[in-house]
Amino acid sequence: MRELIRRLSFSDRVSDGSGGVPRGCVPVLVLGDGVDDEAERFVVRVEALRHPSLAALLEMAAQEFGYKQEGILRVPCAVHQFKHALSTAGAVSSKNY
Repeated sequence: MRELIRRLSFSDRVSDGSGGVPRGCVPVLVLGDGVDDEAERFVVRVEALRHPSLAALLEMAAQEFGYKQEGILRVPCAVHQFKHALSTAGAVSSKNY
């Protein structure tokens, strides 16, 4: 998981108003629970991914999709669970990038 965080922290993507992601952030697609939950996109600061609540969700993502995901980071959990982890980590999220 450290390799994943390290790789994400070197992202050179910059927001230019065309859907890019600010430097130091990573796009995350929370897949939802598949019943009432639809997938939702977030932008998360890389340093927030080290928080235990988000690290646990990243570990779930690694088990399901592997450590070498490309493009948007997919996390297989309910949206409310991810939002709770973000608030616990004190991370700011946004879907408007």
